Amino acid sequence: MTTRPRDPSPRPTRTPRSLAAALGLLLGLGLASGCSSKELPDPNLDGGDDSGTSDDTDPGTESADQGIDSGDGDTDTGSNDTGFVPMTDGISTNTCDPAEQDCPAGEKCTGYVVQPGYCCVDANKCVSVIGSGQLGDPCVRTEDNDDCDLGLFCMTVSSGSTGDGVCLAFCDVGTQDCADDGLPDANCIAFNDGTLPLCQDSCDPITQDCDGSLGCYGVGAQGFVCSVPGYEDGLGNAGDSCYTIQSCKPGLGCTAAEVLQDCGGSRCCTPYCDLSEPDPCEAPEQCTAYYELGTAPPGYENVGICALPA
Repeated sequence: MTTRPRDPSPRPTRTPRSLAAALGLLLGLGLASGCSSKELPDPNLDGGDDSGTSDDTDPGTESADQGIDSGDGDTDTGSNDTGFVPMTDGISTNTCDPAEQDCPAGEKCTGYVVQPGYCCVDANKCVSVIGSGQLGDPCVRTEDNDDCDLGLFCMTVSSGSTGDGVCLAFCDVGTQDCADDGLPDANCIAFNDGTLPLCQDSCDPITQDCDGSLGCYGVGAQGFVCSVPGYEDGLGNAGDSCYTIQSCKPGLGCTAAEVLQDCGGSRCCTPYCDLSEPDPCEAPEQCTAYYELGTAPPGYENVGICALPA
């Protein structure tokens, strides 16, 4: 194989389904993610979705924000609720394509947050190019811009957060090609309902083989990708509540409460495990296949997660 109050209500009866569907950022890359398995609703990687949605009303969604929204998708909802209030910066606010970078000269297409207070980017617009940060460089993100160069996005602890981050490359989900961005082995993940398409390096959630301080997080059917961890100080541990794939520390997945023994929120962090090794999970949880039999991407057939048996 080359990122709350206790619920005392009784657990609902479950039937075996896919764990990967219940695991996710975002991203905000907020990006939105075997044998006997149950559906663990996918949390968006913002950094990561599955590329998917990070709607908190869906207990099985991790905001794939890179928080990356889930990789379903990181990562985050890209809904256009009429209650959303567009943000402007005095340049242009027309919709643009981050893969095509079709903005006027001197501007770039980047993601930003439309819904006030939302964790992850849910729209794109043209903004001035204010920096020259290249792929992998440290960067700083403001409310709706960053100092990465054209075609790059500054991913912080979630796609909608400000502060220090790292420059990641936008990509075209239609071609799935990241080679032009200098990442021939990376996956193009459509985080946040497609709003945030980013190139992400594939990784191993068991060995956590990402570079530096990056963590390996699940993005559903597209496997696992390296992303910036987004857990808060003192949190991100097994049993802690989470809302994006990056809300958990590396080695843990943001999973639906219904398949966990002790979870005080709608989703909580739980360890990944290796199905080919002795079960390391704490009873009554067991090392359960992350993917439904026959659906795992190549190289991920033995990836499991600690969850209650079906």
